[in-house]
Amino acid sequence: MYRTKKKRILWFFLIVCSLCLCSCKKQGTEILVEDTVQKITEEEELKEGPVQKKEKTPTKPASIWVDVSGAVANPGVYELPENARVFEAIETAGGFLEQADTQWLNQALVLKDGEKIQVYTKEETEELKAKGISAQNAEVQQEPLFSSGEKSSGKVNLNTATADRLREIPGIGEARAKAILEYRQQIGGFQNIEEIQQVPGIKGKIYEKIVDYICVE
Repeated sequence: MYRTKKKRILWFFLIVCSLCLCSCKKQGTEILVEDTVQKITEEEELKEGPVQKKEKTPTKPASIWVDVSGAVANPGVYELPENARVFEAIETAGGFLEQADTQWLNQALVLKDGEKIQVYTKEETEELKAKGISAQNAEVQQEPLFSSGEKSSGKVNLNTATADRLREIPGIGEARAKAILEYRQQIGGFQNIEEIQQVPGIKGKIYEKIVDYICVE
């Protein structure tokens, strides 16, 4: 009886020891696997180098293109930010000339892509008013109101134009029209459009302003 009980205790002790041993081996195996996986991961990261963050390409702000003509320092086509206003276009073109009629334009108007801003001189706006044209109905995107769209060529022939016809040219008022007629009478006619620069008061920027509106035939 005593011997049987002793055997049972011995067997129980052996079973407990076996279970403990198996548990330790299993835990050691798991630790070994985890260490191996971590080591492989670290080696791969070293080969690949540090992870670089992708930099976002900055988005270019939307822009518009407008044509600024007339009595400004530097007429031309300019790129402006979207929703720019008339006064910003004028500033970009170098500002108003002294003879510009700054009250004729709504300088707070928001511009759209492809619009044209025509800045008239005080002399020109007086002539426009005489024709019944007001600042309210002279839209920013219009072609110059002095250009003769109803004519086939759209240009003024310096050798046949009357004083009234000459005054339709942007920048040519009553005084310059008279000077052109007097010069034409003296020389017998213009040989080319460049010759108009010989007329007093028509040089430099004035010539650049009118050259697209004149011809010699």
